[in-house]
Amino acid sequence: MEVTVALPEYGILVPKLESAGATVIVGEVCKIERTMLSVPGLFRIALSLVRAVFFLSKAQRKSSFNLVYSNTVAVFGGALCARLWRVPHIWHVREIFSGSKAITLGFRHLVAKLSSTVVCNSTHTRDWIYVTGDVEKYLVIWNGYDAPKVNVDRHAERVSLGASGHDVLFVLVGRINAWKGQQLLVEAFAKLVVGTDCRARLAIVGSAPVGQEQYERDLEACISKANCSDKVILIPYHPDIEHVWIAADVVVVPSTNPEPFGRVAIEAMGFGRPVIAAAHGGLVEIVVDGETGCLVTPCDVSALAAAMFRMMSDTDLRLRMGAAGRARQTALFSLEGYATQLN
Repeated sequence: MEVTVALPEYGILVPKLESAGATVIVGEVCKIERTMLSVPGLFRIALSLVRAVFFLSKAQRKSSFNLVYSNTVAVFGGALCARLWRVPHIWHVREIFSGSKAITLGFRHLVAKLSSTVVCNSTHTRDWIYVTGDVEKYLVIWNGYDAPKVNVDRHAERVSLGASGHDVLFVLVGRINAWKGQQLLVEAFAKLVVGTDCRARLAIVGSAPVGQEQYERDLEACISKANCSDKVILIPYHPDIEHVWIAADVVVVPSTNPEPFGRVAIEAMGFGRPVIAAAHGGLVEIVVDGETGCLVTPCDVSALAAAMFRMMSDTDLRLRMGAAGRARQTALFSLEGYATQLN
């Protein structure tokens, strides 16, 4: 089997794909950005689509593709080319777009029209993208993950995140933006630690997208206003994220908008960490409330603080939930299971 991967730009994936035996081509693939989701943006999309057809058709003449797989709903070039070439097209939908209802409806119809099969990373994502037609071609396949074996000093990793041996370390990992819930978590955490002697620390790991650094400044202001700067640490993008999971006691995913899936949760579970998550989106398919962690009312500071207090106060509960989470992750969210379903 020969595999050609078309990417919009060079990056860290290129050598990894090439080492796996794929041919990598870089050029226009009609990648849709949020700034293009407007009426004026439709003209940019049309121009990008024309360029993508020329670029991909040139590659098709060399390799004669038998199937096209689009790994995100944000790329349209492969979908249109598959229709022009009359070959099957699999569209893997991993995200949910918010904004104009008319544009969202247009996305749904295009995906329905230009796909032989639609793979969705959660039931929530499927319910968002499905609009009409054959519901059986919309498949739900959860993402897979296998926790690697990492030999590091847990105590040293905890110290690097601001926690001592007796502290309960809460961790949030994710891009700093308007909906991942960092400020909500700070407010909940402040309810636990301000004016109390409880031994808890909070590490927020991640960076804002380029051009959106204001979210980082807003988060810093929120921490200062909450009077908990001495117990909260901000860590930029961390390339060795497994070290963070090893250091953590509890992982929190308080997204204020529904997550299409919630990969952070399955990674944390793979390392035996209990997860507190907002009860919406794909997270409700991952976290079993009261068994592998806690599901809390989205955007509810008090509910989040109560769940954190429960976790902080009961070491045995954290260990039981962590073990149950690891078992669930291994059984339902493994790479082997993911690959088997895709095949």
